Formats: sequence, C-alpha cells, structure tokens
Amino acid sequence: MGLSLVALSGCADFGGPINGSGQPVLSPQERRLQDLENKTAQMSRRLDAINSSGQDQDLIRLRDEVRDLRGMVEKLRYDSDQRDRAAKDQYQDLNGRLMRFEGTAPPVVSGAPGTYPGVTPGTISSAPTPQRPTVASPEEEAAYLATFDLLKNGKYDDAIRGFKSMLDQWPQGRYADNAWYWMGEANYVKRDYNGALTSFQSLVDRFPTSPKLADGLYKVGLCQIELKRTSEAKATLQRVTREFPTSNASNLSRQKLEQLGG
Repeated sequence: MGLSLVALSGCADFGGPINGSGQPVLSPQERRLQDLENKTAQMSRRLDAINSSGQDQDLIRLRDEVRDLRGMVEKLRYDSDQRDRAAKDQYQDLNGRLMRFEGTAPPVVSGAPGTYPGVTPGTISSAPTPQRPTVASPEEEAAYLATFDLLKNGKYDDAIRGFKSMLDQWPQGRYADNAWYWMGEANYVKRDYNGALTSFQSLVDRFPTSPKLADGLYKVGLCQIELKRTSEAKATLQRVTREFPTSNASNLSRQKLEQLGG
C-alpha cells in the first residue's frame, strides 16, 4: 500500500524540567506532538483492521486521514529537530570555548577529516570513526533541505538520488544520518524493502549515537517483517524496547511485537 511518509524522526533529549512525580514537563508543542502520534497510531491500527476486512471506501478515507496526520507529525518533528540541533550546537560551541579557556581541550589536528596524529592512513584496521562536524557546511545544508523537499512532495525516486549524492559527497556530514534515514523512508514507501533495510541498517551501523537510532532500528524491524524475516524482526524490536524504553519507537515496537505474538 503506497502510504505517505511514516514520520518517526527522533529528537535529541537535552533534559527538561521535571514535575513533582519525577516525570518531565512537556511543552505545549511536545504535548501536541504526543497527541498526534497517539492518534496516528490508533488510526494505523484501524487501517490495518479495515484493510483485513476489505472495506474499500472506508480504507481510502482512513488512508487519507492517516496521511494527513503523518504529515502534521513530520512537520512538528522536523521543527523540533531543528531547534534541538541548534541548541546542541550552541552547547558544544560554548563547552569547547570553556575547555580551551581552561586548557583542557584536546589539540586541534590539521589535515583531512578522519586523520589522527602519528597514524599513517591504512595502517590500523580499526581506526576510530571520523569526527563528524557539529555544524553543516552551507552546501551540505542546502543539498539536504532541497532533497528533503523532494521527499515531502512525494518525488521519492528523485529524493533517493539526492540523498545518495549527499552521502557520496558528505559520508560523515552533519546530515548523513538523516540522509540514510529518509532514504530508507523513501524506499519503504516505494515497497523496496530490501533497499529500505539497507538504508536503515546503514544508519544503525554507522551512526550509533544518532538521535534517529531508535527510529532507525524500529524501521529495520518493519522491513524485516515485510521480508518475512520474522525471528530477526522480533529480535530487532526487542532491542528497541530494551535500549530505548521511553521512546515512541519503543511503544510502537511493543505493539508490533504483540501483533507478532512475541
């Protein structure tokens, strides 16, 4: 079924105020996003039920409603991610300045990204992961936003080509993890589940600290379900619930595990 984007992008958690019961106090936008996500999940379950019963008119109407809701969720998620990204960049910049002022910051090494002092390229098979920039270059950001617009407008083939081009040019760029995630989404919508699995798994393998890791793992599980790799899917979804217990991806994983009987 060619549904529109399944919008589940993750947001970095910088720690918010806590109420008297030990729970974080949500902002109005976060509450709205949570309500929309819950409503989308409910409608998705209704959609599955209607799809099984074969009620075509109800299916078409509900599919349109789910698509609209997912679009709203994606817009809120994207805006929130941009604010979190800016806040994190400001924090890292300030922290770096303080460390340099105190004389505790590591020396800046000149040379190509991913090089290390005293190490000849190719002499160590397990070299550390190249350091990603905290701020995207204007060129990378422009390419990402243009490609993301293609995705939002349903031009999935063009978006896939755009994200691939981005990753060829900036494999460790500021938006590289996002590019893998959204390329996976585009392939998933096209029902290219092998291509989607490759993209989501690349995100998981290459960017283990990405804010999108929980959602990427959940999508790996969905692709495995579509490819009839049920035992692998269960293991993946269980990993999401174990490693990211408070995330929205964890809630969705629990629902899928219940449907799978495990």
